[in-house]
Amino acid sequence: MKSRLLRWLVCPQCFGDLTLFAAQSGRSSLDADDHEILERVAPIGSSEEIEVEIMSGALGCQACGVYYPIHNGIPRMLTYSSEVAEVHARGNAAWLSEHLGNYKLPSGSPPPGEENVLRNFSTEWTGYKWTGDGYWNVSTENALNCKRYELGLGKHSLRDKLVLEVGIGIGGTADMLSRKERCEIVGIDLGYAVDQAQHYFGKNPLLHIVQASIFAPPFRPNTFDVVYTHGVLHHTFSTSAAFRSVAPLAKEKNGMLYVWLYSHEHEKVTTLRRLLMSIEGLVRPVLSRLPKAGQTAALLPTLPFYILYQNLHVRRKYGAANTAKYGWNEALHAARDRLTPPFAHRHTYEEVAEWFESAEYAHLEMLRDEQPPDSVPESYRQNVGIRGFRREAAASDK
Repeated sequence: MKSRLLRWLVCPQCFGDLTLFAAQSGRSSLDADDHEILERVAPIGSSEEIEVEIMSGALGCQACGVYYPIHNGIPRMLTYSSEVAEVHARGNAAWLSEHLGNYKLPSGSPPPGEENVLRNFSTEWTGYKWTGDGYWNVSTENALNCKRYELGLGKHSLRDKLVLEVGIGIGGTADMLSRKERCEIVGIDLGYAVDQAQHYFGKNPLLHIVQASIFAPPFRPNTFDVVYTHGVLHHTFSTSAAFRSVAPLAKEKNGMLYVWLYSHEHEKVTTLRRLLMSIEGLVRPVLSRLPKAGQTAALLPTLPFYILYQNLHVRRKYGAANTAKYGWNEALHAARDRLTPPFAHRHTYEEVAEWFESAEYAHLEMLRDEQPPDSVPESYRQNVGIRGFRREAAASDK
């Protein structure tokens, strides 16, 4: 955890300030270009803020009497018991007793189904091998082009902005955006994908990685210039409740929120897709409950289909330079993402637009109304993608 992150983190239960307890830390240097970017995003208070990184320790909330572990360089901000918190507690028992004797781990209840969501997405991402050649079904370079299209960066610059990615996954998108668009990004994720993100991209001084729940984000409202999330909120027990949780995090007076969700229309594009969606609806409730080995065994017969479809159809349609080549690693990852999440809700543009308007967002921009570059897959527009810009809440709402 970079010390600078502490200026934005708060207790996800009471939104109070946190006290840093460092058990193991190190120092790193920052080049002049990155220093300049950070200074413009938020003025640097001291050299300690940008040079010190905490690998192990805790964040204590005096008001709640709880602490949140910092494990493997990542603050673990879940408000209920988790495997990583227990591992941290066992491995640091003496240190915790000496420095945080009056603090306890959070013991709240997780949102409905969230423990199973955490388990399945952790399985999906911790088993994924990052090669740098592709991200999902597109090439690494085209993944950046796709995200620029989604966020409308031709007219909405991220330069010198503080940005939040909700559902960082392995961290590839956030890493590329922060470096190429010259912004500072905080990425949160529910599962242990954060450990993969830390492994591959943790040295990026413009990127912060946090494990947290969408339903208890460890940030105060009005914190970020831009908040974006792609393919995440619909994998919770309630997409609308997840939306209401993240919507306040963008700054009032024109903070931007971008959300991309599965749509009903994408299910019906072709006869084959309608058939596949029907099969998916039947098998997902079963697969989502199986242990990892059982899921893998059940998914193995589908992998040749994923490989052939991607390598023979998608790469021919969008060009080899714009798409990823699938092997068993990529195919298994895609199959897990499609068939093992406990929830995968679908929505309409009109429904999601109402959520934006109810949350005091205006000037909505919809992907279906914008022509993408030829290299961007059709699914981006066939599903629901909306940008909104936050209005200042009325005095009666504050």
